[in-house]
Amino acid sequence: MKLLKHLALLALFFFTFSLKASPDEEARNRLKNLYGESKIYEEFFYKLKSALVLKNAEEVAKYNGYPIRVNFKAGTEYFKNSKEFLANYGRIITSEMLGRVEKQAFSTLFANSYGLHIGLGDIWFTGYCVGKNAVNPCEKVKISVTAYNVNYVE
Repeated sequence: MKLLKHLALLALFFFTFSLKASPDEEARNRLKNLYGESKIYEEFFYKLKSALVLKNAEEVAKYNGYPIRVNFKAGTEYFKNSKEFLANYGRIITSEMLGRVEKQAFSTLFANSYGLHIGLGDIWFTGYCVGKNAVNPCEKVKISVTAYNVNYVE
């Protein structure tokens, strides 16, 4: 009888651990706690990552909120539209940055009250309430890239 009880407890123990949330589910819960939802941020992340990895500069430019802030080692520059951004794309999206973007998993995105970032803070994005409903102004959210940090790791 004791053996049966111990086996039941052991089975319950293993069953409990098998129900543990996946890393992606944990990230979704973290975003829901921070922003009230997660799906739109996850979708934005995958679209942005795909455009970057495929080196589709025009698509990447569509995800920016303009004017877009770019922090270079020599100082900060603002690009007021996609034309200016695209003209400087090679200076902004470095091979080092792309390497970190390729390795970035949704489950390991950094997120706080300022937004989310990819890599070592290379690319920051966040959502803004754009709804016209006075009762629930955040019923509609627009997500965009807010900054690029051109980091060179030495």
